[in-house]
Amino acid sequence: MDLIEAIDVRKSIRAFKPEPVPKEVLMEILGIATRAPSSVNSQPWEFFIAQGEALIALKSASLEQYRLGKPPVPELGMGPSKGVAPTLEGVFKERQVGLAKQIFKLVGIQKGDKAGIEKWNESMVQFYEAPTIIVIVIDKMLQSKWPIVDVGLVAGYIALAAQNYGLGTCIMRAIVDYPEQVRKIVGIPDSKFIIIGIAIGYPDWNHPINELRTNREELENIVTFVE
Repeated sequence: MDLIEAIDVRKSIRAFKPEPVPKEVLMEILGIATRAPSSVNSQPWEFFIAQGEALIALKSASLEQYRLGKPPVPELGMGPSKGVAPTLEGVFKERQVGLAKQIFKLVGIQKGDKAGIEKWNESMVQFYEAPTIIVIVIDKMLQSKWPIVDVGLVAGYIALAAQNYGLGTCIMRAIVDYPEQVRKIVGIPDSKFIIIGIAIGYPDWNHPINELRTNREELENIVTFVE
């Protein structure tokens, strides 16, 4: 698979097979992904990988917090949220709603099916049963916002590189919605700032949700040439 094809076919995977991802494969992917650019070559990213019992404990803790009605409190804190999805307005809200409609159609959730929506939300806070998650953190001594851009770049590189190994990914805020539990279970020191999580594993291509291909805005609506 060449780079352009990898970019074009990449999608967020929301149903995984239970097979674990070998550690050596994960290390190869991270070795490739950390060639991503970063401000002044600061390479601010660090990775915590949870599998097995640690991941089971984290999924359980996340589900418990969700069922208790605890609002998400990700440390990144880029804006308000009223639940499992960020609070958006305008065209951004329209795109969010459009995604939800696509997902619900594929998984058979009808309008007004509160039980179905709740079941779907619970699958999200259990990270779609991925066999592995990667939590990306930065050191708290990094005070500027540029490291956030760098983390976004390395996360994208991970998602692209994973495809070369037959793996799928979903870059997820839900993994780090309850950072106190993440920090305790995964063993992340207080000196680190938890940014984002990535679910990674072998896609279950028999699940209808993995047929999803999300829409993209027409380029003429978002590109301005100045000459």
